[in-house]
Amino acid sequence: MFRTMLWSTIGLAAAASGPVALYSTSDYWDFFKSNSSGNSAIVAGESENATSPAAAGTSDLPIEGVPVNRLAEVFRFDVSTGWVMQRWPRVSTGMADLQLQGYRVPLMTGTEITDLAGSLTYYFNAEQQVERITFRGATGDARELIELVTGRYRFVRRITNNPGLFVYESVHAKRKRHSILQVRLAPVVKSNNPYRKFDVTLSIERS
Repeated sequence: MFRTMLWSTIGLAAAASGPVALYSTSDYWDFFKSNSSGNSAIVAGESENATSPAAAGTSDLPIEGVPVNRLAEVFRFDVSTGWVMQRWPRVSTGMADLQLQGYRVPLMTGTEITDLAGSLTYYFNAEQQVERITFRGATGDARELIELVTGRYRFVRRITNNPGLFVYESVHAKRKRHSILQVRLAPVVKSNNPYRKFDVTLSIERS
């Protein structure tokens, strides 16, 4: 019953406006699942790794988790697996990558044109430190995200032959690609849906 009420609430919010309306409830969930290799999930408060009092209360959160005031709140490396499971009520954990373990969550940062909607993944190493952060989703205006990666993570723009593709990279001294942001003009841009003008793919590696 609770889950039915939760999805009804999200559905009403999606019908209103903003990035929440990027996808219908079912489309957003399909998008979240399609970007997960494996479908193992942890519901915070039900996992052995989420036993703190804060984690126990996450069942009351919407599926997109705690509201995000600034992108820097979630695109950061000083977080723990416990922090992830306390902030989001449902976490997909089926994304193992070599020596890393991924924790994937749905991300909707707000209702402004610069907000993001998609899937966010933190990859932890054996010492439980974040080694990589990835995001796949959409936005109506990528300037806030670009300001974050060029300022905090020192990405620089690389000019491409595709006028509909904007690429920013952070590279090693040996000129090997390290981290990358790709902002691509969506295949179809609808005037009644200005919040999905660009498709975004981001991968940030720990310095």
